[in-house]
Amino acid sequence: MSGWTVDTVLNRAISMEKQSHDLYAWAQGKVENPEAKKFLKDLAKEERRHRTKLSAALKDKERLLEIGSKVQRVQDLKIVDWLGDVRLSEDSDYQDILIFAGKREKETHEYYSELAKRLRETGIGQLFSRLAQEELVHKNKIEREYEKYILQ
Repeated sequence: MSGWTVDTVLNRAISMEKQSHDLYAWAQGKVENPEAKKFLKDLAKEERRHRTKLSAALKDKERLLEIGSKVQRVQDLKIVDWLGDVRLSEDSDYQDILIFAGKREKETHEYYSELAKRLRETGIGQLFSRLAQEELVHKNKIEREYEKYILQ
C-alpha cells in the first residue's frame, strides 16, 4: 500500500460501492418476483448510503467515525464460496444474480478486511473494519436469499 493515502482508499471504496449499487439497480429490472425486486432495491439503497457517507468523509475526515456497522459478528454462511463463478448478461436469472452479487460482496469484504488489518492503528483502519462487517452482512443476506429461493 506504499504511496496510498486516505483519499486513495476512500476513492477506491466509493468506486466499489457505486459498482455494487449499479449491479443491484440493474438486477431489479431482471427479476419479476416482487420480493426479489424489493430485496435488490434495498441492497442498492444500502450501497448508495455507503457511497454517500464515504464521499462525505472524503471531504471531511471528521466524518470517518460515522461510517460503518457497529455489528461485531456476522455469520458467513459460505454458500457462494463453493459455487462456480458466473458472468452476468441480459439472459441472467435470479440465481446467477445472487451468485455474482454474493461473490462481489465477498470480494469487497475481503478488500475492506485487508485495509482494516493494514491500517489497524488508525481511524481509517477502524472505518474499514466496520465496512467489512457491513459487506459481510450483505453477503449473509444474499446467501440467505439464495437458500430461500434457490436451495429450497
